[in-house]
Amino acid sequence: MEDHRIEDKELGHIEVVVNPRSRHIIMRPTTDGLRVTVPPGTTVSRLHQALHDHHDRLLRLKQMHKAQQRRIDFGYRIETDLLTLQFTPGSRPGFHLNRRSGFCEIVCPADTDFDHHQAWLIRVVTEQLRIQAKELLPQRLARLAVEHGFHYQRVSIQSSHTRWGSCSAQNTINLSLYLMTLPSALIDYVLLHELCHTVHHDHSQAFWTLMDHVTDGQAHSLRQQLNAHHTCL
Repeated sequence: MEDHRIEDKELGHIEVVVNPRSRHIIMRPTTDGLRVTVPPGTTVSRLHQALHDHHDRLLRLKQMHKAQQRRIDFGYRIETDLLTLQFTPGSRPGFHLNRRSGFCEIVCPADTDFDHHQAWLIRVVTEQLRIQAKELLPQRLARLAVEHGFHYQRVSIQSSHTRWGSCSAQNTINLSLYLMTLPSALIDYVLLHELCHTVHHDHSQAFWTLMDHVTDGQAHSLRQQLNAHHTCL
């Protein structure tokens, strides 16, 4: 099986991702559906059977995820030491965008029906996070790699809702665009975490010893701080 998408009337868009390090089928809700991570060799019939067996539970999880999602309106704001994203009322008709590195202002008509536009606005915010992530994260990763003597093949920005980052067996690093919602110290923790996986492709004691070394003994503390955040808007 290869990465692909499935459409389900109730569950929405189902993104299927093959992960060489996965041992089980893992299903998590996303903004518009589900992300399903499967181990190599998973058959289509096995995947559909798993979706059928857990359909009701997945539907409840999706509904809970939607209820927990922040509503986008003029009060919505992302503000960290690296990025400010905000919505402001405008005097002109239509929607407008003011953007530069580290800043994004989405100007909306003062009478915007935010309930009607939620799905579209989520896509707008997601795309702006992707743009900011592509501008910032690769150069930040490269700087940390040089500073600590790591080597990786390449880096890509993805819309992962299941993890902040990953490192393949070929040392390709994938980073979630939702990293842009974190403060810089936690972004660097995730980047260093994936760089350490270029040396240790597991979470062994040797891996955490290396993590402590590159974070000045703060790996456990930073990990706890990261656990308070989620890969969503």
